[in-house]
Amino acid sequence: MIMLGMALIMLTISTFIADLPYLMLGLSFVVGASASILVREAIEPTPQTKVTKRTALLLLVVSIYIFVYFLLKYVH
Repeated sequence: MIMLGMALIMLTISTFIADLPYLMLGLSFVVGASASILVREAIEPTPQTKVTKRTALLLLVVSIYIFVYFLLKYVH
């Protein structure tokens, strides 16, 4: 939860500052937190496993999509 909180803070900062490093850092925090949540749920399921897994997968897919979009946009 701390990592997701940090990711949300970084993504919020990136919307106001509009600086690419803040966005990339926030997205990498989201990817790491989502992967950590999925591993934790695989090892020790909680009562709300389905909701947690779906949320983590949604965050993972969206953040990877945005990360790849900006990577392709700014690398060329």
